[in-house]
Amino acid sequence: MADSWAELALPGCSPTPLAHYLKALGVLRLVAEQADPEARGWWQDDIFHLTSTLDVDALTSFFLFRYTPRR
Repeated sequence: MADSWAELALPGCSPTPLAHYLKALGVLRLVAEQADPEARGWWQDDIFHLTSTLDVDALTSFFLFRYTPRR
């Protein structure tokens, strides 16, 4: 994790279609639950933005190595 905030644009998580919208909510939920409870997200110009202490490399590392599916 980094000591500062990073703002990441996630263009694959647009508000439409519904599957892309749900993907964005899932990314935000997983990051907030398992990596950075202070993470925030919003759509701007039909692109989802994530603000977190995770930069792009740390976010990639989180999903590849630390993310744990929960029941």
